Amino acid sequence: MANEEHLDLLSQGIENWNQWRETASIDAPDLSGSDLNQRKLSGIDLTRANLQHVILLGADLTSANLHKASLLGADLTGVELNQANLSNADLQGANLFGAYLSGANLSGANLSDVKLNRADLSGVNLSGANLSHVNLLGADLSSANLNGTILSQADLSRAELSRAELHQAELDGANLSGARLIGANLAEATLSDANLSSARLNRADLSNASLKGANLNGATLLGAKLNRAVFHDVDLSGANLSGANLSQTVFRNANLSGANLRDAHIEDTIFEDANLSQATMPDGTINE
Repeated sequence: MANEEHLDLLSQGIENWNQWRETASIDAPDLSGSDLNQRKLSGIDLTRANLQHVILLGADLTSANLHKASLLGADLTGVELNQANLSNADLQGANLFGAYLSGANLSGANLSDVKLNRADLSGVNLSGANLSHVNLLGADLSSANLNGTILSQADLSRAELSRAELHQAELDGANLSGARLIGANLAEATLSDANLSSARLNRADLSNASLKGANLNGATLLGAKLNRAVFHDVDLSGANLSGANLSQTVFRNANLSGANLRDAHIEDTIFEDANLSQATMPDGTINE
């Protein structure tokens, strides 16, 4: 339960609250379980605050400082968190459906089991964050920094990830079906058993990535960098790989039936036990 004194201080306005935070000896104010719906809290200092199970539907926390705050199970539906600092915050199990987080700093945050579907996360910093089992269906992550982020078993279906940085990200078992990853950087990422069916990966960088057991049926990879990537037991049937860089790429026991490899670069590419039936080869011929 929230500390009544802390709630009273909050009701006196953001300026008074922030002044109190500068001088008070209390390291972690307690607002847990409180109802702060629609509150105007832009620029507030909530570092290390206990906000577990707080209700903040539609609240304005633009440019707020929530560094190391605890928001376990909080309801942040439709909240404004643009440019907010949520670095190292714990948001496990929170609801951020339709939240606005453009330009926010979520580096090192724990977002496991969070609902972020339809959220605006464009340009956010999520480097090193834990987003395992997160629901990001239809979310906007364009130009986001997801380097080294854990996204295993996350739902990113139909998400916008164009120009996102996903270097060394963990996407094992993630659902990226129908996602847009145009120009995204997935170099050295792990995507074992990930679902990328019908995903758009035009000009994406997947060099040195591991996609063992992944599903890329009908995916578009025009001009993508796939050099030295590992495609073991992968379904690439009907995928468009025209103009892609496949040099030193390993296709072991991969299904490339009906795939389009026209003008692809296949220097030292390994097709071991791969199915290339009816595939369009780099020279334009149809493989029997």
